[in-house]
Amino acid sequence: MIYAVISEFNPFHNGHRYLLAQLPRGDEDYTVYFMSGSFVQRGEPAAFDKWERAAAAVRHGADIVFELPLPFALSDGDRFAAKGVELAAALGLPATLAFGTESESIEGLIRLASLSEETLSPLMKENLERGLSYGAARQAALEALCPEDAAQLRSPNNLLACGYIRACLQKGLAFQGIRRTAPHDGAPIGNIASASHIRQHPETFGQFCPCEQGPMLSTETAERGMLTLLKTKTAEQLKATANISEGLENRILAALAECATLPTLYDTIKTKRYSHAKLRRAVASAALGLPAGLPEQDAPYLRVLAFGERGRTLLKQLRTTAALPLCQSGRECQAASPAFFEMERLATDLWCSWLMEPLPAGEDYRRGAIYIPE
Repeated sequence: MIYAVISEFNPFHNGHRYLLAQLPRGDEDYTVYFMSGSFVQRGEPAAFDKWERAAAAVRHGADIVFELPLPFALSDGDRFAAKGVELAAALGLPATLAFGTESESIEGLIRLASLSEETLSPLMKENLERGLSYGAARQAALEALCPEDAAQLRSPNNLLACGYIRACLQKGLAFQGIRRTAPHDGAPIGNIASASHIRQHPETFGQFCPCEQGPMLSTETAERGMLTLLKTKTAEQLKATANISEGLENRILAALAECATLPTLYDTIKTKRYSHAKLRRAVASAALGLPAGLPEQDAPYLRVLAFGERGRTLLKQLRTTAALPLCQSGRECQAASPAFFEMERLATDLWCSWLMEPLPAGEDYRRGAIYIPE
């Protein structure tokens, strides 16, 4: 059985290590991760190098870490979950999706995930007409239909878990919820803290992470870089970008004329209809020039970032079972899908340029999958 996990490892910490330890480890059991690369679902550049984060996971129990393509990583929670599940299903072997939750039971999340779009649509339309964002409109509709169950979705991890369950039900994939040991963005418990806490308190990295993962990205440099890229865009270019609609391009351009930092830009363009997370994804997509239709396309390939000895055995099986090309280098990804790889290459090149000690362009060509011997 393959146990698939969709994660970001931003950075890989002891909580991730704990989740890994909860999964079966028999001779025929394999743990496979699908991980965001140089940008993460929060709409920000990753805090640490994608190959180092993947290698850290393999050193502590994962068999293979695949990259979640950037167009999917910068999508809303539902598409992020659905595309991760699509990749897991593409392995072509029996698989169970494992994910963290903040609830003792996932029965309520299953009930919510099972609600049809036909049931939700009338209420969602009404809520959207009231000016609510898509996420808030969906939450309000769920609360109206299943108030006790919907209360669990106030936790971001449960909200994402519901998306995973919905995608698994649609794809016919088995799933398993694992109770988190520390709440999202909450205070640390023992030697476990959330990724956001670790990023905000980098001096605690050694306390909450099991190994080094390379230098941490300079947030200030990255924000200035993204702001600079935004200033090169026209309204037409922004309008053709993923995650931008309903005139958001005009709000961004107007805000650029009065905002000197990325955080103030987010505050200026924020409305009831656009959450901060949605705005960060929109701005990141605009800075990268992510084409509007790309996140909706089918997954293009299975790109290996790191693997261990057991992972090498599994890769041999996947050569015959996988429904997508297995790639271990950037050039293989480019051959499989130039459009997807171009976005990946650009994102990684920008990420490398924002380091305190910048790296030259081309890391996605130079660095292949990392093998971690036992």
